[in-house]
Amino acid sequence: MRRVRLYRVSSVVVRQRDLGEADRVLMLYTRERGKLSAVAKGIRRPRSKLAGSLQLFSHASVQLAAGRSLEVVTQARALDTFYDLRSDMERFAHSSYAAELLDALTDEGMADSVLFGLLLSTLAALHSGGDAPTLIRAFELKLLTRLGYGPELDACTSCGGEMDGREQGFSVVQGGVLCGTCGSAAGGARLSTAGLQALRELRHTDTETVAGRRLSASARDELERLMRAFVDSHLDRPLRSSAFLAQEGLDKS
Repeated sequence: MRRVRLYRVSSVVVRQRDLGEADRVLMLYTRERGKLSAVAKGIRRPRSKLAGSLQLFSHASVQLAAGRSLEVVTQARALDTFYDLRSDMERFAHSSYAAELLDALTDEGMADSVLFGLLLSTLAALHSGGDAPTLIRAFELKLLTRLGYGPELDACTSCGGEMDGREQGFSVVQGGVLCGTCGSAAGGARLSTAGLQALRELRHTDTETVAGRRLSASARDELERLMRAFVDSHLDRPLRSSAFLAQEGLDKS
């Protein structure tokens, strides 16, 4: 008989769907193997030992058996269930956005411990009550930069000149900031000096520190508008969670 290959990963549940009467297919983002799909058999039964450890956004140590099309969850031990992310609408919506964005921009089987740490620290900061719009802007910038899609924030994307602190613009098409001269000529969106400084700081500041900060109302609105357009330009289709955030006004809360 073929020996079943077992292995263990540290994982976060980023997506799930019901299968049959009692099973559930999970999309896990793992530290060791990146994104992978696994079936948790019987997890929807009342006495399932897996249910408490494998809720959406939960961080768990999971033992998997290698399967032909899907891995099979054989054991799971919760490390942090992040319960409040599922009980509070604002935190749930922003956590859903972070998980869906990571899911949309990554392929299965591409391990990246930095991205795993980014996701985990962002969920932890949201759970502990950090300002959600501020944390999500930082998450977007760090995620896109890690994947090689980050916006250019130091030099004009049109002429290559340094930003001199005067009025500047931002172009989704050109991938970043425009100096005052090029911004006027290219028709880029206006970007305030305070907005540019906030983008730079959020990209380079660790998530735990960002959790203690809160963007001003004007900066929050400006960065939400610019980053929403920039993120959408890298997606094949709009995110469902993004539309929900806009509909409920939670991205400006």
